[in-house]
Amino acid sequence: MAVPARYVYTNGTPRLEGDPTVGGLLKVDISSTFAYVIPEGGTPAISYSWTRDGVVIPGATSITYRPTSADLGRVIAANLIITYDAESHLSVQAENPLRVAAAARARGFNGDNTLDIFARDGSGRLILYPTDGRGNWQAPQVIGWGWNIFNLLMSPGDFDGDGTVDVLARDGQGRLFLYQGNGSGGWKRALQVGQGWDVFKELTTAGDFNGDGTNDVLAKDASGSMFLYPGNGRGGWLTPVRIGQGWQDLETAGAGHFFGDHNVVVLSKDWTGYLQARNGIRNGWFNDYGIPGSFAGNIGWGWETVARFGSVGDFNGDGDYDVYGIDRSGKLTMYLGDPSNVQRRGTLGYRWKGSAVVGWGWGGFTAVF
Repeated sequence: MAVPARYVYTNGTPRLEGDPTVGGLLKVDISSTFAYVIPEGGTPAISYSWTRDGVVIPGATSITYRPTSADLGRVIAANLIITYDAESHLSVQAENPLRVAAAARARGFNGDNTLDIFARDGSGRLILYPTDGRGNWQAPQVIGWGWNIFNLLMSPGDFDGDGTVDVLARDGQGRLFLYQGNGSGGWKRALQVGQGWDVFKELTTAGDFNGDGTNDVLAKDASGSMFLYPGNGRGGWLTPVRIGQGWQDLETAGAGHFFGDHNVVVLSKDWTGYLQARNGIRNGWFNDYGIPGSFAGNIGWGWETVARFGSVGDFNGDGDYDVYGIDRSGKLTMYLGDPSNVQRRGTLGYRWKGSAVVGWGWGGFTAVF
């Protein structure tokens, strides 16, 4: 008797999520996808194929993919190949193909693709505190002297398009300088990339906020207006845009893919100690109730005791963005992010995985970023 033909079907559509930057991690979310065979009689196997601008990437056959410099500016997509036998198979493309942006701040300064923290001491030394990607510090390195001439320091990630993390520094005259990283914990050269930046009270890492593949900067003036300064991917700027107001009482931390999806989240805290999240949608605006710059949600409280804080990447190697906080005694605490809570319950249901004290004596630094 002939064996009846079997057909492979899926219920639900897989979705591509994660950090769409060079060195980031993309993953196919199959949590709502179920593959089955009709007539019943077996379980199909699932394999994966990734494409770059529609062309299959050799060797990319895992549920995850880490973009390389070859992917910069290209659209990455993932396909599920669901197979029962030689004649019963199905290919399904995951929703949400993503364009890869320049390396984010989270990729690290020394080229090992793990989180690093910069700190400046009172004598003007710039010190790099690297990690091993598993929640441990490696030996700190002095990477510069004389940095006390600057009144603002921040790292935008790869700002000049060479694949390495850079630093922006503003001096007392309002001049802005780009210090190009060499990818191994040192420098190439310094370039002036702006003047008149003393009108801003705060500069913040924005990641690829407008979705064009290059890293951007958020700048807040004394009146509380927030401006997006889009990077051009070559160490310069495109036309700035005011994207919000009413930020004068907020202190802003670096942005990142904090909720585990492809959108950039900006963290800030208010004077009462609430830690707030605002979600960008890679088009140059925030997407909080459709109003640019409006409120997204509280994800923590009691942060009024924190003197400095920031979001610079994944500290413990679990794939999720974490946030550090330094209290007034100099104690450094790492707060471990858990985006699965947001995906299930939204920001109102946000919970941290936990926290850990990872350093002491950090109160003596004049800048941490």
